[in-house]
Amino acid sequence: MQVIQKIINSNNCSADTRTLRKSEIFFDLGSKSNKDGDYFFKALKKKPLFIITQNQKRNLSGKNFIIVKNIYSFYVKSISLKFKKKPKYKIAVTGTNGKTSVAFFYYKILNLLGIKVGSIGTLGVFENTKKSKGNLTTPDFFSNHKNLNHFYKKRINHSIIEASSHGLKQNRLEKINFDCGIFTNLTHDHLDYHRTMKDYLNSKLILFKKLIKKNGFLVTGSEVLEFSLLNKISKNKKLNLLSYGRKGNIIKIISSKPNGQFTKLKINILGKVHTLKLKLIGNFQIENFLAATLACYSSGISFEKIFRICSRIDNPPGRLQLFKKQNKTVIIDYAHTPDALEKTIIEIQKFFNKKINIVFGCGGDRDHQKRKAMGKIAYKLCNKIYITDDNPRYENARKIRMQIKAGCPNAIVVPSRKQAIKSSISMLNEEILLIAGKGHEEFQLIKNKKIAFSDHHCVTRYLK
Repeated sequence: MQVIQKIINSNNCSADTRTLRKSEIFFDLGSKSNKDGDYFFKALKKKPLFIITQNQKRNLSGKNFIIVKNIYSFYVKSISLKFKKKPKYKIAVTGTNGKTSVAFFYYKILNLLGIKVGSIGTLGVFENTKKSKGNLTTPDFFSNHKNLNHFYKKRINHSIIEASSHGLKQNRLEKINFDCGIFTNLTHDHLDYHRTMKDYLNSKLILFKKLIKKNGFLVTGSEVLEFSLLNKISKNKKLNLLSYGRKGNIIKIISSKPNGQFTKLKINILGKVHTLKLKLIGNFQIENFLAATLACYSSGISFEKIFRICSRIDNPPGRLQLFKKQNKTVIIDYAHTPDALEKTIIEIQKFFNKKINIVFGCGGDRDHQKRKAMGKIAYKLCNKIYITDDNPRYENARKIRMQIKAGCPNAIVVPSRKQAIKSSISMLNEEILLIAGKGHEEFQLIKNKKIAFSDHHCVTRYLK
C-alpha cells in the first residue's frame, strides 16, 4: 500500500516507453509474460524514478526496482486509485455502428444546454468546446482513467466514452463503474480480430455484464436482434432497461418523414406525443439521436430541455455529412461495413428519392470477407460505382480493389482516392454522390506512412 501511495502522490507514471519521461514511475507490464526486448531497455534509458515489475530476473543492480506478484493487477489497482475521482455521470456506448454518432449527440445536447460535458472516442477527446486528437476509438486503460479524472478536475459532471469490442476485450475500461451503457447494434465487422461473431458479441456484452454499476441503466433499441438477451442481462444484473423504437418502453417512434433538409419525427414518450424537427438524414441517425436522448435522461436531463435545442443538432463530422453546391449533392459517411453501407445507401435514397453514385474502398490488413459483400451491395443499390483506395496499410492495394470488384463487375476502378472523388464529382448530375469508408479521417495509411488526406477537403475543393 505504501508503493501505491507513492504512485498516487507522483506527478506522473506510465506503462508506455513512448510517453515515459525522466523521473516518472514505469509499470513493466511486459514482465507478466517474462517478455524482454527493446522496450525494457528504452525504459531504463529514460531514467524513471523506479520500475515496478514482476520479473525477478531483471538486472536490478543499481536500479530502483519494486517487485510485485502480479504486475497487471497491481497496475489496474494503482491507476484506478490514482485517478479515482471521476464525473458523476459516466456513459459508455458500444455496437458495430453508431457509437460515434451517439457520443457526439450526447455531447452536443449537453453542450447546447450549457452543461459541462466530456467525450472520448473516434473523433478525439472533447472537453466542453475544447478538442484534442485521439488515435483509438477506445484509448488505453491509463488514458481513460486519466481523462475522466481530468474532466472531474474541470468540474465536468457528464461524460461519455465509445467502447469498442477491442477495448472491452482488452480491459481498457476496467474499474470505471459506468452509470449507463448503450448498445446500438451488432453486424459483421472485426472478424480479423475476433474470428467469430460469438466472440465479437461476447466482447460487446462485457460492458453490460461487468462494467455498469447496480441499478444503473442499459439503453438499446427495441428492434435490435439482441434485445431479448440484453433484457435478460438487465434483469440478472439489476439494471434499468430504457428502450427506443417502434416498441420502445420509454420512447416509441410513431413516424419519421423527410421534410426538406430536415426529418420530421413524431414520438410518444411515456404517453405524451412530441413532434420534432431534426437536421438528420436516415432512420438509423434518428435512432442514434434517441439513444443519446435516453442517455441524457439517465443523467438527469429532462426530455423537455433536450427537445428545445434538438433542431440545432447537426450530424457528426463524416457521418452522413451533407455538401451542396448548385445542383450537386455530396454526402461523406464513415460506413465501412456491409450493414452500414447498405443502410446508408438505402436511407439516402429514401430521403432524397434520387439515384446514388458511390466512391468507396476497403481497409487493408482487416476483415477480407466483407470486401466482395460490400461490392455486391454497391452493385445492387448504386447507379455509378467508383472503387478506390481506403487505408491499404501493408496489403497490396490492387488486390483489395479487385476483391471488391468481384462483387460489382461494372465498377470504375480509380486507385487514387483524390482522383476518384474529383472524377465522380465532375460526372455528377442529378444523382447523390456518397463517399464512403473514411468519414472524418484526415490521413491515409499506406505501408508504414500516415499520409495527410481528407475526403472533406477534396469535396470542398472539387464541388464547384
